[in-house]
Amino acid sequence: MRRALSLDCVNIYALVFGGSTCDCEPAYRMNFKNLKDYLAWLYYQYLLITGIYVLEPWEKSIFNFILFSAIAMVIYTSYVFVPIHVRLALEFFFGIFGGQPESTMALMN
Repeated sequence: MRRALSLDCVNIYALVFGGSTCDCEPAYRMNFKNLKDYLAWLYYQYLLITGIYVLEPWEKSIFNFILFSAIAMVIYTSYVFVPIHVRLALEFFFGIFGGQPESTMALMN
C-alpha cells in the first residue's frame, strides 16, 4: 500500500524513517525500500524547500525551466572558463614565485 505525501511532520517522518512519531530530529539511518521511494522523497523535499508545492502545474514548469536553465548555464560556464582562469593564475603565481624567467635562462645557456 502506498502512502500519500502530506505536509504533516508525522507522515513525513513515518514515510522516510519508518517510525510512527516525530520529534523532528534527524535520524541516523534512513530506510528506503527502493530507489523510487528515495527519489520521490527527494522531489518532495525539493518542493518543500523551494516552496513551489503551492504553485499550479504550469507555474511549476516555468519555475523549474528557469531554475534548471540557470544551473545549466553555471555548470557550462564553469566548465569552459574556470580552467582558463586557473591556468592564467598558475602562470601568474609561477612567474612571481617560480624560478628564473625564460629570457634569463636563455642568456645563461
